[in-house]
Amino acid sequence: MEDSTKKTVLGVVIVVCIIAAGIITYATRSKGGGGLEDVQRGTLIWLKCTNADCEHTWQMDQRDYFEYLKEHRDPTQMAAPGIICPECSQESGYAAEKCGKCETIFLRASVPHDFADRCPECGYSKTEEARKAARRGE
Repeated sequence: MEDSTKKTVLGVVIVVCIIAAGIITYATRSKGGGGLEDVQRGTLIWLKCTNADCEHTWQMDQRDYFEYLKEHRDPTQMAAPGIICPECSQESGYAAEKCGKCETIFLRASVPHDFADRCPECGYSKTEEARKAARRGE
């Protein structure tokens, strides 16, 4: 094949790829994926107060939680803002996990350098168990 023919074919391939990328980008963005409006009501999450004199735990609708974060977040901060604890009225409530084994409610990533859902009380991690099951083919 001549150089001019190779360049023409290569140019056509590049143009087709750019058009395909544009179509894919438009199709996936127009569906509104990933926004707050996609979070369904009815899913409850756990929260835990980090005030040492309180340590209250409670549940909140996930959508309400994300709406609160959106309204109160500080773009200069990496961490999520604290939610007002219904027990002590401090902005010290943060998303938490409930252990699937011993039912302890704890802040995510309580065990450093480990799975975020590792229970600091009994050591159980749902993520670790799911990965082990996947390796076994269950």
